[in-house]
Amino acid sequence: MKLLYIHQNFVTAEGSGITRTYDLTQHLARMGHDVTVICGLYDRSGLPPAPSWTMYSLQRVGAVRVVVCNVRYSNKMNLRERLWALMGFALLATVAALRQRKPDVIFASSPTLESTIGGVIASYVHRVPYVFEVRDLWPEDIVDGGRIKRGGVVHRFQSFLEWLSYRTASRILLVSRGFHDRLLERGYADRLLETIMLGGDGPLFEQVGPDEAFVRELGLAGKFLAIYAGAHGTANGLGQVLDAAEYLKDRPDIALVLVGDGKERQDLLRQVEQRGLTNVHMVGSMPKMRIPGVLAACHVGLLVLTQISRPRWVTPNKLFDYMFAGLPTIVNFAGTSAQFVEAEHAGQASAPGSAQDLAAKIRYYADHPVQRDATGRHARQLARDRYDRRAIAEQMAAVFETVRAGRPRRTD
Repeated sequence: MKLLYIHQNFVTAEGSGITRTYDLTQHLARMGHDVTVICGLYDRSGLPPAPSWTMYSLQRVGAVRVVVCNVRYSNKMNLRERLWALMGFALLATVAALRQRKPDVIFASSPTLESTIGGVIASYVHRVPYVFEVRDLWPEDIVDGGRIKRGGVVHRFQSFLEWLSYRTASRILLVSRGFHDRLLERGYADRLLETIMLGGDGPLFEQVGPDEAFVRELGLAGKFLAIYAGAHGTANGLGQVLDAAEYLKDRPDIALVLVGDGKERQDLLRQVEQRGLTNVHMVGSMPKMRIPGVLAACHVGLLVLTQISRPRWVTPNKLFDYMFAGLPTIVNFAGTSAQFVEAEHAGQASAPGSAQDLAAKIRYYADHPVQRDATGRHARQLARDRYDRRAIAEQMAAVFETVRAGRPRRTD
């Protein structure tokens, strides 16, 4: 099968962001499929920068052909800069998709809905099936999170792109059961929906021991470590972790570690200093290959998002990394992730928005090592059994083959 995969924020194994697209495309290529990726130049991608005078660069990343549109994108950009970057990518990705030899299936992955433009147009021109993956329910999520104004120009345009994405897709893939349920509520036909979770890079976590050098560098030997590894943006609400740290000042044996980067990081660093939070340690982004050892050196993973007025349907990527590393996960927001960790006995949910209860859950795991280790072992085995990206690539390939053949989805 010849697959054209459009995803703006493609991250290689040498990058420091989410590598799901890289992992899946490598697995699909090893399965014998001919895979071409069209992406932008994400600042954490690990891709070499292209000369400013070129619109595209063609690279070979592992077993996959990658067409890089020379449009830079960063989580540190403000809204206006992001919109320009998204639309620039939409334009160049459309041209790039039209220039490819006819694929068997075109696949575009959100949350950047602008990716759908090139996918839809190329699908129509090449007369091949189009599959769309929902990784965030934009624009609904960003409106509820206060990031764009309901009814404004941006909201209306994003709503149009969402409608276009869903209306033209032969199949809609969801990375969270919460997304699936929400789209059913909104009237989408179940026959069009397929839930395939984000999962984790299982082989990366095999035979990995704790990164003791990381612990020594931070001066945290012998301490209980609660870690957050991910973006430091407005939507992540990491001020709540600092608030929890206030409630843990009486526990010098507990440290909170934040790994990652984003536009809120500098402000968080200032707050840590101003508030005298010596129990908070902030580390910048690090290569993917080092993350498993760092997680293995910690004791519990934190899944934190800004509170909104309703439950969240998202199941973030970092949850599966924590599970593969054998860490219990504490979720501080209501919704699908909280339900997941409790139903699967992979962690606990704290009271949404309560820094005091988040601190209490961290204390619990620090004080109950037997229960903590048992939960971590169970979470690791669950991840290996159900959420390895090798198996997820096989699930996706089955969907692509089904739509390629024009067969209806099986419901048994």
